[in-house]
Amino acid sequence: MNDYLRTLAARRQSWFGLKLPVKAALAQPFLHPLLRTIAPRVKGLKIGRLPAPIELTEVRGRSGCADFYLVEPFRCEIAKEFYWGRGRRTEPEDAFALDLMVDLSSDAEVFLDIGAYTGVFTMAVLAANPRTRAHTFEIIPAVVAGIEKNLERNGFTDRVTVHPTGVGSPDTWMKVPLGSGGSALPSFYSADMDFDSDAEVRFTSLDDLLPELLEENPGWDTAPVANHSRVTVKIDVEGGENEVFANGQEFLDTFHPDILCEVLEDRARPRELMGHLGGHGYHYYLVGEDRLLARKAIRPDPRLRDWLFTLKSPEQMRAAGYPVD
Repeated sequence: MNDYLRTLAARRQSWFGLKLPVKAALAQPFLHPLLRTIAPRVKGLKIGRLPAPIELTEVRGRSGCADFYLVEPFRCEIAKEFYWGRGRRTEPEDAFALDLMVDLSSDAEVFLDIGAYTGVFTMAVLAANPRTRAHTFEIIPAVVAGIEKNLERNGFTDRVTVHPTGVGSPDTWMKVPLGSGGSALPSFYSADMDFDSDAEVRFTSLDDLLPELLEENPGWDTAPVANHSRVTVKIDVEGGENEVFANGQEFLDTFHPDILCEVLEDRARPRELMGHLGGHGYHYYLVGEDRLLARKAIRPDPRLRDWLFTLKSPEQMRAAGYPVD
């Protein structure tokens, strides 16, 4: 077995190629007043990739007119974006996707965060929508610990069930790395990677989750709500979305949730993906910088990663106030 952590790809992805001494130097607090002035003016520099100050313990984010907190921005890739973006994600399409999910969940009773990383979508959705409960799914133990710290900081522990599992085929088991995650919590691991580890996590399926949700919500019937989804879903599984949907057909048929899904150009299988979704009546929207781009088919974009899958037509989305081209 080839341990992914020892591959060149893993070393390049870890802090985007920055060696730890370089990262530590850039994270010194005395440099940051100057960096925050200069960095946004450097053409082509993605400032969200720079480290946050090493002594900074938390950052505040904002979405949907509600504030939330993310801890450990020196180690969390998403939290440091909120530091550099002054409370917002630094890439406009990412900020728009977060706002979109928060708004789509305004009437949802349950939010599923699949591939949660440290839970930014969970924190934002729950902060803006106090009646919503969440289930988060994450496979890396060090990252699960990060979710739990964020839940405690925001006071959301009682509203969230944390699942240290993957979502896909229920027959799947995966070896995962243990330890603290080093200087950065990894955000790019997927079920097709191998690790030299004695620790394993199992995968569950959306269909296996269906009875649990119905038991938790005895007032639900199985018919979709006319004007909104009882359940909303965010999926970021590094190319494993087809396995999620293939093993969630009953779930989709029961809830018809609004779904925000990352679709990576180099890993997607769009024909198969449309096969899983098309029979349920889903429309496809590529998430742009400030608007939704209606598409007849899923064609992965080299820059924009997120897609919205919903039963709502472009006309219905516009009538609800969403910008759609």
